[in-house]
Parts: sequence; structure tokens; C-alpha cells
Amino acid sequence: MIEQTIPFPELSRGLARCVREWLLPHLADPMARTQAEVLAALLDGLPDAYGPAARAAIARENEETRAVLARHGVPAEGPGGAAGASVDELVADTAAAQAALVAVADRLRTAGDRDALRELQAFCVRMARQEVRLATGQGTDFASLSTVEDAARRR
Repeated sequence: MIEQTIPFPELSRGLARCVREWLLPHLADPMARTQAEVLAALLDGLPDAYGPAARAAIARENEETRAVLARHGVPAEGPGGAAGASVDELVADTAAAQAALVAVADRLRTAGDRDALRELQAFCVRMARQEVRLATGQGTDFASLSTVEDAARRR
């Protein structure tokens, strides 16, 4: 098997083009067309959403995750908060950290450590809320997410 990595901006632009060229022409339902157009607009804007400030925020979140993992005896691996990390490196780092969190949760569940498991769960919920705020630039409530969707439709 040949492994090829497509740079993030090219990947998202290509996905948006596929939606426009291959999906939209075949959609008759107005709601489905609107959703496909919103998806294409979101894919087009995705690389800009992960500029230096967003990458720094993701790196900080990964560092917070590594600190939680360290408290549970899991050594830090990957670039963590590397200042020059690319989106692709951050995605890989985040995926590895998430897998480690799942392993820690499984270990705590097996050990019956409910307090530590509750603490880990609270951390994961807080991080999920931060990710939604980072991705949308707004809050986590339905009204603010709808505002983001409306703005994408107007593009």
C-alpha cells in the first residue's frame, strides 16, 4: 500500500470541489442542496479557521491533555505544544492524546476509581466545549451554532 499525505488546505479545497461538482448537481431537494452548499462553504473556510491562533489554541489544549495524562502515569509523546506544528501534526497529536485518554478511562473504570473517572470525564466535557467554541468562534448553544451556519450560507 502506498501512503500519501495531502496537505490540509488542498484536501479541504478538494472536498469542497467534490461536493459542488459531484453532489450538488444530483440533489433536487432544496434542504439537501442548502446543506450541501453549507458543507462546501465550511470546507472552503476550514484552512483559514486553522490559522496560527487556532493552531496555538489546539497546541495548548494538547498540552492540557498531556498534563492530565501525566497525572495518570502516561508519558507525553508527540509534538504537544510545538510552536511550529502543522495542522496535520496537530491532528495526529490530538488523535494520539485522545486514544491515551480512552485507555486511561478504561483503566480507571476497571480499577473502580470513580472519583478519578469523574475528574477525567469533567476534563473531557470541558475540552469538547472548548473545541466547539474554537471551531465555531462562538458558544456551544444551538442559537450560536445556527448563526455560524447562517453566515456560511450567505457566502
